[in-house]
Amino acid sequence: MKLAFVALAFMLPAPAFAECTIADAMLKSAYPNAQQGDNGLLVDGGSFQRAIQPENVVCKAWPWRPELMLAAVPLLEAKPAEEGMNKGDVEILVTDRTGKPLARRIEPGMAFSDAIRFGDIGLDTARYDIREGQRAFGLRTTQSGSSRVNPYGEQALWLYTFDKGRIERVLDGLVVEHGLGENDGNCQGEYTMVKRTVTLGPKASSGYRTLGVEQTETLSTSQPTADDCVSKERPGKSARFALTYDKGRYRLPGKASSDGLFSTIEIGEQ
Repeated sequence: MKLAFVALAFMLPAPAFAECTIADAMLKSAYPNAQQGDNGLLVDGGSFQRAIQPENVVCKAWPWRPELMLAAVPLLEAKPAEEGMNKGDVEILVTDRTGKPLARRIEPGMAFSDAIRFGDIGLDTARYDIREGQRAFGLRTTQSGSSRVNPYGEQALWLYTFDKGRIERVLDGLVVEHGLGENDGNCQGEYTMVKRTVTLGPKASSGYRTLGVEQTETLSTSQPTADDCVSKERPGKSARFALTYDKGRYRLPGKASSDGLFSTIEIGEQ
């Protein structure tokens, strides 16, 4: 059989307007001057003309505050100047139940693609009660590499708060799944998959709870046989650590190395 990791994919909930019946109204309200173009709704602003492809927009009700809706809108470069490279931002919105924006935040460069391609996004409304009376919501992003012989993939979790009419980012893309490998394009190769789960820890002196992170690693190798391709898995290193809230962000405390812990996505200034 073919190597499972040759075509790497991280699964997110499929963008589904079934969860957001006001999607059309939200887009019209948030982008009233958008014009229909050949590759989506054209939106001016920023350093390049951006296009919204409605099927890539995600939105859903926020269970913690059911009078509110959450949305994330990829704004991709409408006419890339270079093949294989596409500029792109993501706009995060909190709206009322009719789709009228109450707050919005642009994440410049979040949807940038080159050899590493930006993929799907998903909203995460788990109970991230980071301090008393305040719950964060999550955005999950995926990236994948274009190389078949060096498969690469990443899923990252970004956390945001909505308070006093503002959306603030408090977690910078913790990598919750990461895969990297090398193979001969047919069968022989090796692959490493890292998965991380996030739980809420005790309250720190700042009043914010720590984020506990548990990491597991799976190592896979594949070898050809006379008439098949056989894969074997074995557990790798496991780890546990905690992120603490400091100066507006969750970080590793002290001088601990965060290499490979956070997304390779580079976000510019708003």
